[in-house]
Amino acid sequence: MVNTIYSAMEFYGKGDPYFGGTAADWALYKTEDGGHAFISAADAQRRKLVMAYFPTEAEAEKAGAAASTRKGSISAVPIKPRLEVPTAQISWIVSNKHVGEEDGELAEDFADRAKRAGAADADLIAQIVAYALACHRANQAIVTL
Repeated sequence: MVNTIYSAMEFYGKGDPYFGGTAADWALYKTEDGGHAFISAADAQRRKLVMAYFPTEAEAEKAGAAASTRKGSISAVPIKPRLEVPTAQISWIVSNKHVGEEDGELAEDFADRAKRAGAADADLIAQIVAYALACHRANQAIVTL
């Protein structure tokens, strides 16, 4: 069973800015136009952006490398889904789907399911979709063995 989704962080600069350093470590967020960008937490909150979540470590690192403009050190960070994410139900639903189903179709299905169930928090919906895709990847890996 899958128990982790991933986010990406960009580590840039050296030393604590409070003591004269230049460090500015930013998370990867989904931007208003649907792309990804490393943004400070304060700017992301002001713009009401949702953190970008990924089903695998490799996908998080790839998206982070593509989005990096500062060329800092990119790392995938494991994220334990929020308690509100119905992991058992998602895993069961995904295991009853075909492993060849397109990612976009699966993501749209779970976003719709979450909204119909009353989820209004964009971050929660993003985690639900990422968790469903993580379960999908795990099922695809079983088939390729």
